[in-house]
Amino acid sequence: MIGHLKGTLLFKSPEYIIISTGGVGYQVELPLNTFSDLPEPGETVSLHIYTYLKENTLKLFGFLNPDEKMLFARLIEISGIGPKLALNILSRISPEGFDEVVTKGDISKLKAIPGIGRKTAERILLEMRDKWVMPAKKEVPLAPKTQEDGLMKDVVSVLINLGYQKKEALKAVQKAIKRFNTPPRLEDLIKETLRRL
Repeated sequence: MIGHLKGTLLFKSPEYIIISTGGVGYQVELPLNTFSDLPEPGETVSLHIYTYLKENTLKLFGFLNPDEKMLFARLIEISGIGPKLALNILSRISPEGFDEVVTKGDISKLKAIPGIGRKTAERILLEMRDKWVMPAKKEVPLAPKTQEDGLMKDVVSVLINLGYQKKEALKAVQKAIKRFNTPPRLEDLIKETLRRL
């Protein structure tokens, strides 16, 4: 399976591009935002690749960053969402924007995308609610740069062990710590955070 391609951009169009590497030209389809950031033909290009293999179909889809590739992979797992529609979504909404759409349940933003009606938008929101968290956000829980950051990280860890969602725990602890004028004891911060959950 091809996961990444780096080579010379031979041909470029909104429908597909051709990347030459090792004497082979690979045809790659991509979302419009990736297309608009490509260099001119003759220059070097580097893309994260999703290899799509289904029945008698083998296609390569290219993305500038791994978040886009991961979102594409999650979208095509949803019934009724094929690669073409997934590219259409990624052409209009970035992974960060999609994260916001899912968090807010913003069905109107999805319905504004050609090819997506109310039922499809509802299915996307329902299935992606538990499936999609920005990879960067998974790492967010507060690198312990200060005593306060370390405390918050510890509380989030405790709450996750208690069964709370990471995002929910993080929001609650950020609000709770504002109640203290000085860095609180761990037990006090846990109690204050639990009051907000």
